[in-house]
Amino acid sequence: MPMHVGTVQDIRVLVVDESPGLTQGLLLALPRSGPVCVLGPVQDDGEAVVALDLAAADLIVVDIDRDDGRGLEVLAAVSDREGARVLASTQRDGSEVAAEALAAGACGLLPTDRGAAVLIDAFRRAVAGELVLPAADLPSLVERLRALNPYQPGGGLSVLTVREREILRLLADGIPTTDIAVSLGISPMTVQSHLKNILAKLGVHSKVAAVRFAWRHGLGSAVRTA
Repeated sequence: MPMHVGTVQDIRVLVVDESPGLTQGLLLALPRSGPVCVLGPVQDDGEAVVALDLAAADLIVVDIDRDDGRGLEVLAAVSDREGARVLASTQRDGSEVAAEALAAGACGLLPTDRGAAVLIDAFRRAVAGELVLPAADLPSLVERLRALNPYQPGGGLSVLTVREREILRLLADGIPTTDIAVSLGISPMTVQSHLKNILAKLGVHSKVAAVRFAWRHGLGSAVRTA
């Protein structure tokens, strides 16, 4: 597997792509001495698993516009790896492709603006468990995701306390955890403690998965934009 390393390796990004185009684009956009180390590309989910066993990555970027039509399948397979943070890369626009990527397990879309600052911010947010999504038609995106995962009013949310539901609702509306703390008048550590309880009670492993769960159960109507 080809490896490209910057002098500071705060974020290690593995690219899954049929061609070297996406990897080359990221290398050209990102500063050599910046905080991102780009690994790859690897061809598919099988090679991605092998690569991840050989070299730990903080984030995986999957090109879903594959010629073999397996883009979402590859993304879903990679996302199944416990703890994986995955961004989908696509040239297609609209809420439909974003909803499909989220339903397959992505935490968002690679921004179409490939400026260094935008990319680094997106990578950092994805690694932190935040959603990275385009600004257009966000309410439509949520509705499409609910259509892909049938709407279940209330449902599993009944296991949460009133405070936990409140925090999950704010998270589903795209509010960062630090702003949730300010809004509720509690410390960020307290918010994190509530989030750990929420994940455990819902049986999910990330904030992104918790947000998808909340959307499926009718909680939240908007998300933070990319």
